[in-house]
Amino acid sequence: MLGHRDLGLGDKILLAHHRFSDWLTDLKKLRNTEYPAYWLGGTLGHLGTRIFVITCLWQAVHMSEEAAWVALVGFLYGIPLLPCSPLAGWLGDKKMSRETLLVGACVLGAVVAGIYSWIVGNGLETKFLLGTANLFMGISFAFYGASRLALLATILKGNNVFSIASFDLSSTRMMGFFGPVIAGLLLTYYNYTVALVVSALTLAGAGITFAILQLNLRQQDYNKTSNEREYKSSSSVAIGKFDGSFQKYLLGDKVVLLLLFMGLLSIPVGMTYLKMTPVFVDKVIKGGPGLYGNLIGMASAFAAISGLILSFMSKVNKPSEKCIVATVGFGLSLVLFAYTRSVIMLYLIAGLTGLFQGVFLTIMNATYQSRVPDMFRGRILGGWGVVWGLLPVATIGAGYLTDLFSVVWVVAASGWFCVAVGLISAVWYAVNKSTRQFA
Repeated sequence: MLGHRDLGLGDKILLAHHRFSDWLTDLKKLRNTEYPAYWLGGTLGHLGTRIFVITCLWQAVHMSEEAAWVALVGFLYGIPLLPCSPLAGWLGDKKMSRETLLVGACVLGAVVAGIYSWIVGNGLETKFLLGTANLFMGISFAFYGASRLALLATILKGNNVFSIASFDLSSTRMMGFFGPVIAGLLLTYYNYTVALVVSALTLAGAGITFAILQLNLRQQDYNKTSNEREYKSSSSVAIGKFDGSFQKYLLGDKVVLLLLFMGLLSIPVGMTYLKMTPVFVDKVIKGGPGLYGNLIGMASAFAAISGLILSFMSKVNKPSEKCIVATVGFGLSLVLFAYTRSVIMLYLIAGLTGLFQGVFLTIMNATYQSRVPDMFRGRILGGWGVVWGLLPVATIGAGYLTDLFSVVWVVAASGWFCVAVGLISAVWYAVNKSTRQFA
């Protein structure tokens, strides 16, 4: 039958052109929504946060020779995700508006970066103050991340949520490239104070942008009834099917449950390479802040590229299978990264790592935003923030293991762990699939 024949080269080109045209159409529709302001605020917020984090991690490396201390700084930045992300999701679903949380989070981040820049500029920095600044910046980012992700589907007015969510994640993740690179340049040619001031100003710009967005949304009077009506025309799961029970929805949606399982294990352990890279560059490669920033930037850039490619699709069939493959590939690339000493090869492997990382992170995020009902989305994405909140806990362990063994051993072990998680998830998926078919 024609529907089952293999596509020829011409058919594939025509299909790719059709998807690209649909993608451009979806983007043009965004001009009639508040997405441009949403995108600008997210871009500035991510950029300012990344500059702050990279600056503080490099400062931590030079304030102490112990990898455990560097890990502690990363821990203090990330640990607020555990309590604050679920709280932000619950507040966004039940009490406060998500845009109000965004404005408050960006203002807090700008204030923290500004105060700490003054402290560093006057030579008053200590380990305690560095840790405290990262703790408060982590609180800011926890509320920022959960509330911003949960807000996206609300402002799209029925546009393709999966495609736009993938594009949005890709575009803001590019700040994971520009942030480290800019931070590395500022630290190389200027100093910590200048880098922190740039971070504060950028976060302040994000706060102003989200404040304008909030005013526009209030003027349009987006009430609860209209939001639910828009949701019913989207591709999300029907609300009535779960009778308003969050627990019943989560247990009933096997795709979301499996993706959360993979994220719960692979992300906290695998992503510790981001926190251990400054130690790897400084102690193993004998490089400087420029190389450190460029390697992290390369990984983020390829993660963004993979997200951009995924945004061409209106949806991804079998997201669980694709995330399993990407998780295994991510783990293997970490093992290669750990045992590579050539700077050129490190750039290439960092890009490969970011590519696999971008695939499973984009599919996970876009699936949550497009599949989960509006009434549950804040709590699901808040739970997703908890996954990231486990990263600093794993980072502390990675820091102590680095002092006990080596940073090479730690990065390689985290890679093999991700491979194991992918294989376990594949078995779970296969068993669940065969059970459904038998039933």
